[in-house]
Amino acid sequence: MAQLPTHSNEARSLAEAVQQPGTTWLNLSRQDIESFPDSIFLLENLRYLDLSHNRITRLPARIGELQQLTYLVLSYNQLQELPAEIRSLRQLQTIYLDHNPTLDVGVTLERLTSLPNLKVLSLAGDNIKVIPPSLTKLKTLESLELSENPLVALPDNMAEMNNLSVLYINNDAYFNLQTNIQVLSRIPNLTELHIENDEVAKLPDNIQELKQVEYLFLVGNKINELPVTINEMPRLRYLDLRDNDIPVHLQDEYTRTLSPRIILRLNNKHSKQKKR
Repeated sequence: MAQLPTHSNEARSLAEAVQQPGTTWLNLSRQDIESFPDSIFLLENLRYLDLSHNRITRLPARIGELQQLTYLVLSYNQLQELPAEIRSLRQLQTIYLDHNPTLDVGVTLERLTSLPNLKVLSLAGDNIKVIPPSLTKLKTLESLELSENPLVALPDNMAEMNNLSVLYINNDAYFNLQTNIQVLSRIPNLTELHIENDEVAKLPDNIQELKQVEYLFLVGNKINELPVTINEMPRLRYLDLRDNDIPVHLQDEYTRTLSPRIILRLNNKHSKQKKR
């Protein structure tokens, strides 16, 4: 998870924050908090709030009072859904909801669709098997984290997410790149794709259909060779293949044929064995 940006008006305890009415940054991570503290609502200028790694099961309706909030971290809690009043956070740009395994993702996404500035959303580790159709209503979203879910397929209408440029689907052995490549290829501005530790053994022969992708991360899979069509991805400039099963002689060949147009990362187990 990304780190909260530091700020001069920051507080690392609620008592400290309340004594500084101008507090804009508050980190209450790992405080064993069970319910959302009411005193947070005294902080009218609060922009960054981290409540990760607690035991919070619900947010109060008053969450909508935090009108200046732009960055909200609720990772590793026990949330079941977000209140309807979350729609009032018109300045919110980033929300981390990852690792809330009982979260009702359908209801949550419906309530997030009203946020006009939402750019970053993490739903990693939320036990999502099927992505609700409402996901594609998040028209302003630029970065989406779906890792650590038992996802098999992406919804066909993901092509409607015109601003989505970064997508993470890591640590998901159920995800099949071959069957999802058509959907991925239709996301018009998808430039960075992470398919890491997904037990991918073979890249699709039609990988070149990902014509918009510039940065492709395939770390920790079981790939032992690349299709020749990898060189037909017109915008690809960075390919990370660390910790795969590509033999040394093919590593050398790919370095020779793909570089310098494509920056390759290939320090996998075979290259480590070669150094010994």
